[in-house]
Amino acid sequence: MTRWRIAYYALCALVLAGIVHISIVLLIPTYGTQDAFAIISRKIEPFSFRQIPGTGPDALLRDIDPFFAYGVCRFERAQGGLLMRGPKIDTFWSATVLDEDGTVIYGLNSRTAIEGRLGLIVLDSVEILRLREAQPTEAESAIVVESDVKAGFVVLRVLKPDESWNERAVSFLKTISCEPYRVSEPAPEEPEPDQPPSG
Repeated sequence: MTRWRIAYYALCALVLAGIVHISIVLLIPTYGTQDAFAIISRKIEPFSFRQIPGTGPDALLRDIDPFFAYGVCRFERAQGGLLMRGPKIDTFWSATVLDEDGTVIYGLNSRTAIEGRLGLIVLDSVEILRLREAQPTEAESAIVVESDVKAGFVVLRVLKPDESWNERAVSFLKTISCEPYRVSEPAPEEPEPDQPPSG
């Protein structure tokens, strides 16, 4: 009798394991695509910046530190490079550039940024060459990042040491610009006038 009971339990375990396995396989197409970029793409338009709440149905990021306010800038390289700017604020902030897979491409913060201001330009290798030729003024106060990624996002976080900083952190996030950037062609050099013959 004991053998039959063991065989019965083993058969039930195999059937249950098969049901669980089939369920997981069927759920992969639904939950396997729920990565960070897919979620952000549904909530944020390309080249727009949005503050991210830490809780509630609009929360896009998990395990958010309550001492920081968060915002996300989404970009797609089909529309050009990325230019992201913001004013100076007297608290710590950091910006992390990530690709579609969530891999960190570059990170900067208020201590490594130029004059403590948020200034970030993301371009591919060809656009970097054009930037060096054109030398636009906006590049002088920005960190230029070379990357060939087709799409990605930037997570910006601002430190809130206490509750008195909540309003200032939110105001700072409202001033952030996230826009496409195309390197302007350098102005053609004017030909030198012909020198009159010396007589």
